[in-house]
Amino acid sequence: MSHHFTIKDAITKVKDNIEHFGEKEWQNWDGNQRCTPDEIFRPVNLHDLKHIVKKARNNKKKIRCAAAGHTWSSLSITNGYLVIVTNLNDIEINYNEKLKTWTVTTEAGVYLKDLDIALRKHNPPLAMNSATVLNTATTSGIVSTGCHGARCENSTISDRVISFQILTYNGELEEFSDQKNPIEMSLFGIIYKLTFQVEPMYNLLMKDILPNISDYWKKENLKNDVLNSDSVEIFYWPFNTASLEEKNDRLWVKTWKRTNSKVTEDQIEVKLISAFQNFELKFADNLYKYIANNPESTPFFTNLLFNLGVHESEKVLQAPDAIHYQTGIDNIPCMDVEFAFKVNDDFSNVIDEFNYIIKRVYELAADKKYPINLAAEFRINKASQSLFASTYDKDPNAYYCLLEILSVNGTQDYHDFSIELAERWMEKYDAQPHWGKLWEHIPGIIPHVRKHIGSRLEIFEKIRAKYDPDEYFFDNKSLRQILDIQHIPVLVFTSACTYILKNISEDSDSAPKSELEQKLDFYRKKAVVPNTICKFIAQITKKDGGEYKAKTIKQAINSKMKDLQEKRLGKKNGSIALIVQQ
Repeated sequence: MSHHFTIKDAITKVKDNIEHFGEKEWQNWDGNQRCTPDEIFRPVNLHDLKHIVKKARNNKKKIRCAAAGHTWSSLSITNGYLVIVTNLNDIEINYNEKLKTWTVTTEAGVYLKDLDIALRKHNPPLAMNSATVLNTATTSGIVSTGCHGARCENSTISDRVISFQILTYNGELEEFSDQKNPIEMSLFGIIYKLTFQVEPMYNLLMKDILPNISDYWKKENLKNDVLNSDSVEIFYWPFNTASLEEKNDRLWVKTWKRTNSKVTEDQIEVKLISAFQNFELKFADNLYKYIANNPESTPFFTNLLFNLGVHESEKVLQAPDAIHYQTGIDNIPCMDVEFAFKVNDDFSNVIDEFNYIIKRVYELAADKKYPINLAAEFRINKASQSLFASTYDKDPNAYYCLLEILSVNGTQDYHDFSIELAERWMEKYDAQPHWGKLWEHIPGIIPHVRKHIGSRLEIFEKIRAKYDPDEYFFDNKSLRQILDIQHIPVLVFTSACTYILKNISEDSDSAPKSELEQKLDFYRKKAVVPNTICKFIAQITKKDGGEYKAKTIKQAINSKMKDLQEKRLGKKNGSIALIVQQ
């Protein structure tokens, strides 16, 4: 089954710049990220994408991509070309004989709600086994930012991708299977297509309970729910009991389990409920604006909204209806900080950190500060194998807690409270931020993430040197700070330089610069040495009038290494030999 937009393709061939709408400014859904790129493009097919990349190459422009714009961080911000992929919306469903399973291939701009419809209409009906609650996000958006669902045995959604296609700087369409992950590969080109494994439609028993915090917070309860449920999501809504006392507050515990029972709500009922939720949250947005401007009203209104909107229930739904149980979320612009940390054996650290949030909510309220007016919540996932996932772990069976706090835009004290929590989690657990949510305001976050990624940066640099040697797609301040050569760990830099020194001949005192460039270009294409390091070495030759001397290069490298080492460890033991040993 395939949906092909041949009319759009035909128009594109007639009018070569159909993908260009003359837009001057872009902003994300939340309004906290804005940019005025040189040009904004909305391609409708591969022909358009190739045209944009060729134009960028000819004009020496950098490229970043955006989809539905639900990312809070600055990942899409650029001064070059911004490619908005939401008109790339082809869907193709096939049976994979090798894997003995159904697969769905989507272009980058397919919305999850449209994917659900296509899968449901297929014969047999199919479904994803996990996704974000928000169904107005796109497949490339949730994959490239490391998004996750609530399914406990899953990791990031990107780990569920079995193959994907990326258009690189030279206009070639490269296809990758599961040996590479689209989180990091999306930094080297434009995601064009993604193929996911799907399965026959199934039903989920979705259960909502509202236990007293002290009753539920027993380690065996949480661990039992995680190990015996398909998915788990737990919320804390501040000041949710009439007495406004911490000891009486309740949790909202959602669990999903697969079932053979028939659905309790048909599609008409589901659509009516969805429409009501959408209307309800449009109204709530106005109320939350009032709360943000009048923070002292927070306890009253959060209590009222919790008791009006959250109820205990038990229902059986088709998988996509249960996964996307709440619609209209994007009617309330909000702030969201999320960090992932490894769960200990008895899950006690998850309980400790959730209790800490609740305790601080009441302590701050005593000082007339109300940093959370939506919710604190967490989900539990298995570790990811993606190099840059917030839940990366060598042990694929390790569990990670993905803990977040949300408040409406303009909430006073949210900024400081989010920093307090982030610094606590970073220090205690080496917790890592969700790429797609707010993290760039947190002090020390760049060196923290860089240190965590560690030697994986070397793998990244080798891949980048091969697929994006001139860094056409690497136009983002935060990413450059984390991943660029000036911030690469000393060991990565020295090992690459040492490789060069061993392989450049010292038979003569000097040689033409062209010989050096040929050597470095060879190493770069072989992905042995990162492109940025090649540039650094090549610059040294300027001091020798267009010639390189092995001795000069060694001196320059040692000087650079000494400088890096002193900055890293203090002014001692800066020799290249010591650094290489480390």
